[in-house]
This record gives sequence, C-alpha cells and structure tokens, in this order.
Amino acid sequence: MKGPAVFKGHVGLMPVILLLCLASTAQAAAPWNIGYRKIDMQDALSGDSFPVAVWYPTPALPAPLFVTGSLTPCRLPAILCRWIAFEMSVAPNAPLAAGTFGAIVVSHGSGGLALNHRDLAMALASQGYVVAAPTHPRGKGNDISGVGVWVGRPKQVSRVIDMVLEDGAFGPRIERERIGVVGHSNGGYTALAVAGAKPSTSAVAAHCREHPDDANFCTFGGAATREATREVGHIPDLRDPRVRSIVLMAPNAAPFTDDALAKVTIPVLLYAPENDDLTRVPYHAERLARALPQTECVVVKGGGHFSFEASFPTALGIVAGPAARDPDGFDRDSLHAVMNREIAGYFNRTVRPAGATLTKGAQPASCRSRELRGTSSHDAKSPDT
Repeated sequence: MKGPAVFKGHVGLMPVILLLCLASTAQAAAPWNIGYRKIDMQDALSGDSFPVAVWYPTPALPAPLFVTGSLTPCRLPAILCRWIAFEMSVAPNAPLAAGTFGAIVVSHGSGGLALNHRDLAMALASQGYVVAAPTHPRGKGNDISGVGVWVGRPKQVSRVIDMVLEDGAFGPRIERERIGVVGHSNGGYTALAVAGAKPSTSAVAAHCREHPDDANFCTFGGAATREATREVGHIPDLRDPRVRSIVLMAPNAAPFTDDALAKVTIPVLLYAPENDDLTRVPYHAERLARALPQTECVVVKGGGHFSFEASFPTALGIVAGPAARDPDGFDRDSLHAVMNREIAGYFNRTVRPAGATLTKGAQPASCRSRELRGTSSHDAKSPDT
C-alpha cells in the first residue's frame, strides 16, 4: 500500500484520513433494507401467466410478511402463518433506494417456487441488487423436460430481465452491464442456456446410454426426456448477451455437449453437493468444471441436492418431502449463511462490461478445488475476502 509514503511528513493527518476511510468503508458496506413486490407476467411460448417475486434495496423500514407459494399474503394470525407460509422481513411495495444497482434473476428447480431461494434473494438485495425470481410455469404438468423447460425457461428468464429493465421504477436505476443469473438444478440448465450453451435433446439420451449407473437422474427424467426429444425438435439459440455472470447449484448439465459448454465465456460459480443423488457430481458438476472456460467450483461437504433451497415452514416442509430434507448431520441454514455472502461477493467481482471474456487457462481441473461445509459459518472462507 502506498499511503504511508505519500503522507510521509504529515503524520498528524493520518488519524483523520484513517477515520474518513473507515467511515466511507462502513457506509459502503452497510446493507440496505429490503423492499418486495409481486409482478405477474405471461409466458410468450405457452400463454401461461406466472408470478415473479422481486426484492430490492429500499430506505423503508421492514416488517414481517407472510407469503404463500403463489405469492399471495397469508391472512391468518401470525402464529398460524408461520406454519404454512414463507416469512420475510421486507417493506412491501416500498420505494427503491437512491442510487444505481445490478440485477439478478433466480431460476428454481423442477417443481419449485419463486420463494425457494428467498434468503439468497434478500441477501443480494441488501447488498445492492434488484433480484427477480419467477415461478416458472408448469405447462402441461411436466416441468422436468419438454418445450416448456428446454426453450420456455430460458426465454422466461430473458423476459424477466426485460421486465426489470422496462419497469418505470427499476429500469432507470439498473446498470445494464451488471446482470447475472442464479440457477438450481433445472434452473442451472436454464442459467447455462442463457449464458450461451446451446442445449441438445439427444445429449441427455446419450448421457443415459453411457452412464447407466446414473440411475436416479435417468429414471427421474427418462420418459419425459424421450417425449421431449420427439416434441422439441430444433432448439434455437437461447443466449442472452446481457447476462454477465452465473451461479449454478447442483445443476443439470446433461442437456449440453462439451462443445456447447465451451462456448460459455462468462464467469461461473458452481456449487456441487457431495451427496447429490439426482445430479451426481461426477456427471454434472465435475464435467462442467472441465468443460466450461472458467469455473470456480465448490464442493459442499455433506450436502444434498435440495440443500440449496431455503428452509421450509414446518407444515410445508412435511408436504415438500425430499426438498425439505438434508442428509443426516447437515445444517442447511449454516450453509446458506456462508453461501449467500459468497454469492453476493462473487457477483460484485464478476458482473462486467460486454466484451470482457475469459480464457480457459484459469479454470480448476475439477470440483475438488475448495470445500464448503454446511455445519458452521466459520468452515469456509468467502472468496470475496
């Protein structure tokens, strides 16, 4: 640091300068309060309507809000709402804070909801991002595969970006070169597609022929994928050049060839749960770490496929089944306390202007580069420190 040399001979000024620097740093790091809005949209592909939850920085004071999976308020007494609805400390429909902000879209996994990653969305909003999470349309009841997933989901993400940029309150305050996407499971597929990896329906069939031991994945989506192969046909280019960085959690990588993955030139942060039995690490995360031009890959020790979803209210957790459960001994809330901070730091470092591409040389060889445990907030060091 060059400071001491510059101010040599002016020692009396140093305490004042340090105090000013500390005050400036504290002000910059101070988290925003969080505003919340629900916006209804229509899918251009199917005509289905779907809700979008939006969190954003606000100066307004927050209060507890209980929201159902359909993003409607819970009207029961708070003691009952805590059992059946998702609680957030937010300021509903509050004004956007002064300043300019980045924008992040969060895409959930199959059968998921906009609120599945609400804690991450709120963490990002508190750090200066407008965060939009759609509940992707279910289409004809199959959101594992088919046109609604292969083509619909990426187009919905792009449409949500359009919505944020066109919104009268958000649009003028969004920095167009600071846009990212987060995706879990099939949301990871979605993020990769908008990042520039062109999917192929035949790639999934080839994966299941070559890896018959990947039984859960191939059984879970096998019939749907075979149907999709007949139904989808040619898949258009789904890349959205506005997206500068993506984060993947237990992503579905099977729909992409290695050549398609090599065309992703934006930064990727990848979380691979050690005990994932749906998108197994060797066939999905490890493969992505090898094929993508640059990836920061994190092994979540002890984590399961659904460990990236925020904890469920008690009654909904019973209904959610596997999505609400973790491998024995794993602490989902502790993972999120570390991971949410990491992701905010990652986007701060990687959302970047158009034309800033990355080279393949910096990537790790596999997903064993760093481990993140879901047992204590001190088990991992955040990459932004």
